[in-house]
Amino acid sequence: AKGVKGENIVVGIIDSGVWPESKSFSDRDPATGKLIYKANPGNWHGKKCPEVAEAWDSSMCNKKLIGAQFFCESRGCDGVLEHEFMSPRDFNGHGTHTASTAAGNENVPTTGPAALFGKVSGIAPRARVAAYKVCWDNGAGGCGANSGDSVAAIDKAVADGVDVLNYS
Repeated sequence: AKGVKGENIVVGIIDSGVWPESKSFSDRDPATGKLIYKANPGNWHGKKCPEVAEAWDSSMCNKKLIGAQFFCESRGCDGVLEHEFMSPRDFNGHGTHTASTAAGNENVPTTGPAALFGKVSGIAPRARVAAYKVCWDNGAGGCGANSGDSVAAIDKAVADGVDVLNYS
C-alpha cells in the first residue's frame, strides 16, 4: 500500500554490524528530539542489545534499532583481527550502509563527500532494524563471514521475529 513505508516491519541485516549513532537509526525527530517510534512491533521478541561489549552498551539500541548481536563462535572469536570490534559495532561500514539503504530513516542529511547528494532515505524508512554481525574484516580490505556463524544468525533472526532478511 502506498505510504506505508515499512511501518511495523522488522528488517534483519546480516552483515558487518551497525554504527548505532547514525541518524539513519535514530528513534527521535532530529528537529524536536521527540520520540517518533512507538513500542516495538508485536512480532519482535528478540534480545534488544548486548548489555556491554566492545564500544557498545545496551543504550545504543532504541525503538528504531531494536536489536544487535554478533556471531564469531563458528569461525573462532580468537581469529578476529585486533582492530575489529568484539560487538555488533560495524568496523568497515558495509553493514551500516546496507541497513540504512534497506530501512534507514527518511530525509537524513549526508555528511562528508556524500553531502553533495543531499538527504537520503531507506527503502522502508519506518521499518525497524535488527543487526546481526557475522562479517569480520579480513585485513585485505574485505569482509569474511563463516557459514556456521551466518546460519546461526539467520536462525536467531527468524526466532527473533524479523519479517525480512537482508544478507549481502
